[in-house]
Amino acid sequence: MRRIAFLLVIIAFISCSRNEKNDFGKHFLDKTLRINLVHSGDAYTESFKLEQIYDDGLWYGRTKNLVNPYRLGTYLYEVRDVETDDLLYSDGISTFFGEWRLTDEAKVTQKSFNESIRVPFPGKDAKIIMYRIDSLDVIEPVWEYVLNKESKSLIEPARNHNNRMLRLLDSGNPKDKVDIIILGDGYTIDDIKLFGSDVMDFYDSFINTEPFKSRKNDFNVHAVQVPPVKERNTLKVCNGIFGHDKYALTIDEWAFREYATQAPYDYAVILINTDESYGGSLYNLYITATVRAQSEDYVIKHEMGHHIAGIADKFYSHETPNDSTSLSSYYDDLIEMINNVLDLHTK
Repeated sequence: MRRIAFLLVIIAFISCSRNEKNDFGKHFLDKTLRINLVHSGDAYTESFKLEQIYDDGLWYGRTKNLVNPYRLGTYLYEVRDVETDDLLYSDGISTFFGEWRLTDEAKVTQKSFNESIRVPFPGKDAKIIMYRIDSLDVIEPVWEYVLNKESKSLIEPARNHNNRMLRLLDSGNPKDKVDIIILGDGYTIDDIKLFGSDVMDFYDSFINTEPFKSRKNDFNVHAVQVPPVKERNTLKVCNGIFGHDKYALTIDEWAFREYATQAPYDYAVILINTDESYGGSLYNLYITATVRAQSEDYVIKHEMGHHIAGIADKFYSHETPNDSTSLSSYYDDLIEMINNVLDLHTK
């Protein structure tokens, strides 16, 4: 019951913390900036190095609730006006490095990982600040970059791959909806029909699971067929991450971002072409899943819970209540958390 009590505290905080709606057009152009970063360090130190900023096309993210009131994930990033220091936009994220630095390997060696964030394009000079969020919910600035006339001139257009795209659900303007993109990793030319089947299996499971089922009209869902390469994993998803046999993440986030640019997305799903049971997720970044091997309940409630609402693994531990009454209340709390996050995009 301790976990449920903690969840109720979070939900109460969220309900009281809804930020005022912002005037998007006053501060931003209708474009997306993808900022590719190299995240380096170990268990004790870390640093960010800017690799490149890309124009990722139109902005399809939040245009009303620009400041995210929920401190979820392991990192928080902000866009602030250089002149006034006003907070214009904020969001949270969990990263590959953020999980790796908790491993034993990170205690004895340093590594670098390719990561990225996406923000709306500021109309004026702005600074982007990245904060680390520790286990006590204390934030510490770890990187800052100023977007001005000079740095904006270095922005490059994103590559347009023009891959085959499937429109699974179209409920309206992406700016007012929760947009989900489904990508495939490891599907060869001979697996085109298999990818289509896996996509439909995931979509059917997703759209028939609460709270997504009741909010079907709030979603747009697209699938993009990523072209295969010789090594069979264009998106560079690897199994056995951090020594966990069934844990799968992409080791190069830039690859995933490059192909996801093709369609509007707030949340991303990477389907793995295997009959084995693998999966993983990073808050506000993506989930990986193998729909042929995992139960619908696990893929949807577990991984999408991580991805959308930052629900940690501890909420699925052995301390989860076992009796049916408590379990029902427990899932009601999880659903309410997810709904609060989804409301940021639609209300």
